[in-house]
Amino acid sequence: MFWLTVDTIAAQLAADGDLTELQDLIEGLTGRHSGFFEQAWRVDHPATAQVLEAVGRLHRDRRVAKDARKAAFKARSRA
Repeated sequence: MFWLTVDTIAAQLAADGDLTELQDLIEGLTGRHSGFFEQAWRVDHPATAQVLEAVGRLHRDRRVAKDARKAAFKARSRA
């Protein structure tokens, strides 16, 4: 499930679509899954770190954005 989530967000980022729609998607996904970032940084997808960085930039909740940036750091460190 997390691989598909990363893939979906990566595709949305590549499509340069509506920023508000992407923010809503990100906030919906992260809000429905407790521990989302603890699982997401471990996903073996080539865009995991980039997606988590984007979540850190786009999420409107500062605490969640910080968690996303931490997860992106972990994902980059894992590689």
